Amino acid sequence: MKTPSKFPSSAYFGAALFVLFFFLTCFQAQGQVSSAPKDTSVLKKEKVKYVPYRIYIDASLENFLIAWIGLNLNAGVFLNRKCAVGLSLFAGGPISLGDSYGASCLGLHFSGYAIKDKPENLLLYYKLEAGRVLYYGWSPDAIEYESIQNDLKHSRPYYGRITAGLRFWCLNFYAALGNTGKLKTNYVDGYGQSRTHSFNLTHFTFGFGLTLPMHQSKKTSASQ
Repeated sequence: MKTPSKFPSSAYFGAALFVLFFFLTCFQAQGQVSSAPKDTSVLKKEKVKYVPYRIYIDASLENFLIAWIGLNLNAGVFLNRKCAVGLSLFAGGPISLGDSYGASCLGLHFSGYAIKDKPENLLLYYKLEAGRVLYYGWSPDAIEYESIQNDLKHSRPYYGRITAGLRFWCLNFYAALGNTGKLKTNYVDGYGQSRTHSFNLTHFTFGFGLTLPMHQSKKTSASQ
Protein backbone atom coordinates (compact mmCIF):
# COMPACT_ATOMS: atom_id res chain seq x y z
CA MET A 1 0.00 0.00 0.00
CA LYS A 2 1.49 3.31 -1.12
CA THR A 3 1.84 6.13 1.34
CA PRO A 4 -0.02 9.25 0.08
CA SER A 5 2.27 12.13 -0.88
CA LYS A 6 2.35 15.18 1.32
CA PHE A 7 2.50 17.47 -1.78
CA PRO A 8 -0.16 17.84 -4.51
CA SER A 9 0.44 16.27 -7.87
CA SER A 10 1.98 18.31 -10.67
CA ALA A 11 -1.43 18.67 -12.39
CA TYR A 12 -3.09 20.11 -9.29
CA PHE A 13 -0.14 22.37 -8.64
CA GLY A 14 -0.19 23.75 -12.20
CA ALA A 15 -3.96 24.35 -12.02
CA ALA A 16 -3.56 26.26 -8.73
CA LEU A 17 -0.87 28.49 -10.24
CA PHE A 18 -3.10 29.18 -13.28
CA VAL A 19 -6.05 30.17 -11.07
CA LEU A 20 -3.84 32.43 -8.91
CA PHE A 21 -2.39 34.09 -12.01
CA PHE A 22 -5.89 34.61 -13.44
CA PHE A 23 -7.18 36.33 -10.30
CA LEU A 24 -4.11 38.55 -9.96
CA THR A 25 -4.46 39.64 -13.60
CA CYS A 26 -8.17 40.45 -13.15
CA PHE A 27 -7.59 42.49 -9.96
CA GLN A 28 -4.81 44.48 -11.59
CA ALA A 29 -6.91 45.29 -14.66
CA GLN A 30 -9.89 46.24 -12.50
CA GLY A 31 -7.71 48.57 -10.41
CA GLN A 32 -6.37 50.33 -13.50
CA VAL A 33 -9.87 50.84 -14.89
CA SER A 34 -11.28 52.19 -11.60
CA SER A 35 -8.37 54.60 -11.09
CA ALA A 36 -8.72 56.12 -14.56
CA PRO A 37 -11.01 59.20 -14.73
CA LYS A 38 -14.37 58.51 -16.26
CA ASP A 39 -14.43 61.92 -17.95
CA THR A 40 -11.05 63.36 -18.91
CA SER A 41 -12.62 66.80 -19.41
CA VAL A 42 -13.35 67.11 -15.67
CA LEU A 43 -10.29 67.86 -13.55
CA LYS A 44 -10.24 68.18 -9.81
CA LYS A 45 -8.06 70.82 -8.19
CA GLU A 46 -7.26 70.76 -4.52
CA LYS A 47 -8.06 74.07 -2.82
CA VAL A 48 -7.05 75.16 0.66
CA LYS A 49 -9.80 76.71 2.74
CA TYR A 50 -8.91 78.32 6.06
CA VAL A 51 -11.46 77.89 8.82
CA PRO A 52 -10.95 79.74 12.12
CA TYR A 53 -11.64 78.12 15.43
CA ARG A 54 -14.83 79.40 17.03
CA ILE A 55 -13.16 80.90 20.10
CA TYR A 56 -9.97 82.98 20.13
CA ILE A 57 -7.77 84.78 22.66
CA ASP A 58 -5.31 87.61 21.91
CA ALA A 59 -2.56 88.99 24.12
CA SER A 60 -0.44 91.87 22.83
CA LEU A 61 2.01 94.52 23.94
CA GLU A 62 2.00 97.84 22.10
CA ASN A 63 3.99 101.04 22.06
CA PHE A 64 4.96 103.97 19.88
CA LEU A 65 8.67 104.71 20.15
CA ILE A 66 9.09 105.97 23.74
CA ALA A 67 5.81 107.90 23.84
CA TRP A 68 3.31 105.19 24.83
CA ILE A 69 3.17 101.69 26.22
CA GLY A 70 0.10 99.51 26.63
CA LEU A 71 -1.38 96.04 27.02
CA ASN A 72 -4.26 94.73 24.92
CA LEU A 73 -6.24 91.55 25.68
CA ASN A 74 -9.11 90.19 23.59
CA ALA A 75 -11.42 87.19 23.79
CA GLY A 76 -14.23 86.48 21.39
CA VAL A 77 -16.12 84.13 19.13
CA PHE A 78 -16.40 83.93 15.33
CA LEU A 79 -19.89 84.42 13.93
CA ASN A 80 -18.64 83.04 10.60
CA ARG A 81 -15.34 82.83 8.73
CA LYS A 82 -15.03 86.60 8.33
CA CYS A 83 -16.77 88.21 11.33
CA ALA A 84 -16.14 88.00 15.07
CA VAL A 85 -17.30 89.74 18.25
CA GLY A 86 -15.88 89.77 21.75
CA LEU A 87 -14.53 91.62 24.77
CA SER A 88 -11.42 93.82 24.93
CA LEU A 89 -9.33 94.95 27.86
CA PHE A 90 -6.90 97.79 27.24
CA ALA A 91 -4.51 99.43 29.70
CA GLY A 92 -1.76 101.92 29.04
CA GLY A 93 -0.53 105.45 29.08
CA PRO A 94 2.11 107.83 27.75
CA ILE A 95 5.73 107.63 28.80
CA SER A 96 7.40 110.96 29.46
CA LEU A 97 9.68 112.76 31.89
CA GLY A 98 6.79 114.98 32.97
CA ASP A 99 3.30 114.17 34.25
CA SER A 100 2.20 110.55 34.53
CA TYR A 101 -1.05 109.36 32.91
CA GLY A 102 -2.71 105.98 32.70
CA ALA A 103 -6.05 104.29 32.08
CA SER A 104 -7.66 100.85 32.15
CA CYS A 105 -10.56 100.26 29.76
CA LEU A 106 -13.07 97.49 29.07
CA GLY A 107 -15.18 97.33 25.92
CA LEU A 108 -16.77 95.36 23.10
CA HIS A 109 -15.21 94.82 19.70
CA PHE A 110 -16.20 93.73 16.22
CA SER A 111 -13.61 92.26 13.85
CA GLY A 112 -13.73 91.71 10.10
CA TYR A 113 -11.31 89.36 8.33
CA ALA A 114 -9.98 88.93 4.80
CA ILE A 115 -8.52 85.40 4.57
CA LYS A 116 -5.72 84.93 2.05
CA ASP A 117 -4.78 81.54 0.56
CA LYS A 118 -1.17 82.57 -0.08
CA PRO A 119 0.94 82.88 1.95
CA GLU A 120 -0.66 80.22 4.09
CA ASN A 121 -2.56 81.17 7.24
CA LEU A 122 -2.31 84.93 6.60
CA LEU A 123 -5.34 86.86 7.84
CA LEU A 124 -5.81 90.57 7.31
CA TYR A 125 -8.27 92.15 9.72
CA TYR A 126 -9.72 95.31 11.18
CA LYS A 127 -11.25 95.80 14.62
CA LEU A 128 -13.70 98.39 15.93
CA GLU A 129 -13.63 98.75 19.70
CA ALA A 130 -15.66 100.85 22.14
CA GLY A 131 -16.23 100.78 25.86
CA ARG A 132 -15.79 102.42 29.23
CA VAL A 133 -12.79 103.66 31.17
CA LEU A 134 -12.72 101.65 34.40
CA TYR A 135 -9.83 103.50 35.99
CA TYR A 136 -7.66 106.48 35.12
CA GLY A 137 -4.99 108.42 36.89
CA TRP A 138 -2.92 111.57 36.63
CA SER A 139 0.09 112.48 38.70
CA PRO A 140 1.73 115.88 38.10
CA ASP A 141 5.47 116.19 38.17
CA ALA A 142 6.09 119.95 38.46
CA ILE A 143 3.12 120.85 40.70
CA GLU A 144 3.18 120.61 44.45
CA TYR A 145 -0.10 119.16 45.68
CA GLU A 146 -1.64 117.91 48.88
CA SER A 147 -4.23 115.47 47.49
CA ILE A 148 -5.60 114.16 44.14
CA GLN A 149 -8.99 112.58 43.45
CA ASN A 150 -10.55 111.48 40.16
CA ASP A 151 -13.84 113.19 39.31
CA LEU A 152 -15.90 110.41 37.73
CA LYS A 153 -19.14 112.36 38.04
CA HIS A 154 -18.06 115.14 35.70
CA SER A 155 -15.92 113.02 33.40
CA ARG A 156 -16.86 111.26 30.17
CA PRO A 157 -15.21 107.90 30.84
CA TYR A 158 -15.57 106.24 27.45
CA TYR A 159 -13.05 105.22 24.85
CA GLY A 160 -12.85 103.99 21.26
CA ARG A 161 -10.19 102.35 19.11
CA ILE A 162 -9.67 101.39 15.48
CA THR A 163 -7.20 98.61 14.73
CA ALA A 164 -5.83 97.26 11.44
CA GLY A 165 -3.41 94.37 11.32
CA LEU A 166 -2.49 90.90 10.16
CA ARG A 167 -2.18 87.50 11.75
CA PHE A 168 0.28 84.90 10.52
CA TRP A 169 -0.08 81.53 12.20
CA CYS A 170 -0.27 82.49 15.89
CA LEU A 171 1.54 85.86 15.53
CA ASN A 172 -0.34 89.16 15.56
CA PHE A 173 0.91 92.50 14.17
CA TYR A 174 -1.24 95.64 14.13
CA ALA A 175 -1.53 99.41 14.33
CA ALA A 176 -4.17 101.05 16.54
CA LEU A 177 -5.60 104.55 16.91
CA GLY A 178 -7.56 105.31 20.09
CA ASN A 179 -8.98 108.08 22.22
CA THR A 180 -10.80 108.52 25.52
CA GLY A 181 -13.43 111.05 26.49
CA LYS A 182 -12.52 113.99 28.70
CA LEU A 183 -11.33 112.84 32.11
CA LYS A 184 -11.23 115.19 35.12
CA THR A 185 -9.12 115.11 38.26
CA ASN A 186 -9.57 117.35 41.27
CA TYR A 187 -6.56 118.19 43.38
CA VAL A 188 -5.49 120.54 46.14
CA ASP A 189 -2.26 122.34 45.37
CA GLY A 190 0.52 123.17 47.78
CA TYR A 191 -1.20 126.44 48.76
CA GLY A 192 -4.44 124.71 49.75
CA GLN A 193 -6.33 125.80 46.60
CA SER A 194 -8.79 123.37 44.93
CA ARG A 195 -8.11 122.94 41.23
CA THR A 196 -9.22 120.75 38.33
CA HIS A 197 -7.15 119.13 35.61
CA SER A 198 -8.92 117.87 32.45
CA PHE A 199 -7.36 115.61 29.82
CA ASN A 200 -8.03 112.84 27.34
CA LEU A 201 -5.71 110.05 26.25
CA THR A 202 -5.12 109.93 22.49
CA HIS A 203 -2.68 107.38 21.14
CA PHE A 204 -1.36 105.80 17.96
CA THR A 205 0.51 102.58 18.63
CA PHE A 206 2.01 99.50 17.02
CA GLY A 207 1.36 96.14 18.62
CA PHE A 208 2.80 92.65 18.58
CA GLY A 209 1.40 89.59 20.31
CA LEU A 210 0.03 86.08 20.15
CA THR A 211 -3.32 84.70 19.04
CA LEU A 212 -4.42 81.37 20.51
CA PRO A 213 -5.60 79.07 19.21
CA MET A 214 -4.18 79.56 15.71
CA HIS A 215 -6.36 79.12 12.65
CA GLN A 216 -6.72 75.71 11.05
CA SER A 217 -6.72 74.84 7.34
CA LYS A 218 -9.09 72.54 5.52
CA LYS A 219 -8.43 71.11 2.05
CA THR A 220 -11.32 70.77 -0.37
CA SER A 221 -11.57 69.60 -3.98
CA ALA A 222 -13.06 71.85 -6.61
CA SER A 223 -13.92 70.80 -10.19
CA GLN A 224 -12.90 72.89 -13.16
